[in-house]
Amino acid sequence: MVDAMNTTRAERAAALEAWADRVDTDDLVSADTDVLRAIAELAEQRNGVDAAIIGAVRSARAADRSWSEIGAMLGVSKQAAQRKYSKLIAA
Repeated sequence: MVDAMNTTRAERAAALEAWADRVDTDDLVSADTDVLRAIAELAEQRNGVDAAIIGAVRSARAADRSWSEIGAMLGVSKQAAQRKYSKLIAA
């Protein structure tokens, strides 16, 4: 799941690069992109955190920790934790 999001982002970046190579510089308007870069950086960080959480949940389940305990650590219900992570940790 995380890899699919990275691939999509990589494909969009490649398309943007290809467009940038074709565009006439006289048509360009200067724009401050710092806020957009911040979003992209946070999205990359989120992907890393999501992958780390999946690994931690997988380890917790392998250590016979309950879904109730895992949910409590995530700040969600047992059902929410199980619904979100049970299929992800099986992969």
